[in-house]
Amino acid sequence: MLPKKEGQIVRFHTPLADEDPDQIYVVLELKEDRERSRADIQALGTGWEFPPISTVLLSDLEVVEVGTSDLIGHQVTINKPDYSQIEGNVVSVSEQKIDLDLSKGVKGVETNVWLTVLDKNGVEHRGTLYVTP
Repeated sequence: MLPKKEGQIVRFHTPLADEDPDQIYVVLELKEDRERSRADIQALGTGWEFPPISTVLLSDLEVVEVGTSDLIGHQVTINKPDYSQIEGNVVSVSEQKIDLDLSKGVKGVETNVWLTVLDKNGVEHRGTLYVTP
């Protein structure tokens, strides 16, 4: 499936011989054009403080499902449905694989990853993963 909006996680469906086929990217901007639609993408997990931004043909990309079970046990912040935020350790995830959507929040990045966390008082809370810088 081709990316349709900013914040989706993608990879090249047919990487070149010298490219890592498992490298994933986040779509920063879509540039719609009838004949040659493009996307600005940035590599994830490179370890670089400022990974480069590349402009590539949209038709060369495919949306990637991301595994969420690796989050179990990690300390995270979630946005609850009542718009409050809670920090806690992840005890469960709603889906094992997800088409991850990222969007800019006020002080971080909002996601569509639903988690259950255990706060410092042992109370469970459910909400979406919120990533702060």
